[in-house]
Amino acid sequence: MRRICKQSRNIRGFSLVEVLLVVGIIVILAGAVALGVNDVLNPAKKAQSSVAADKITQSKLIHSSESKLRGYGF
Repeated sequence: MRRICKQSRNIRGFSLVEVLLVVGIIVILAGAVALGVNDVLNPAKKAQSSVAADKITQSKLIHSSESKLRGYGF
């Protein structure tokens, strides 16, 4: 009877293989998310630089217009 009790006891916890498998899956999912985010960020960065260039152009035009108006006393 004693042997049966020792063999039938519930062992709690995870094995090393289970933990490594879960960590591997998490790493794969994190890599996929990182690639997806990178594909989204590249066009956003291009759009941001385009907007910045437009702002610079507009500020130059405003500055030149204001300098012309200063010639007229405004």
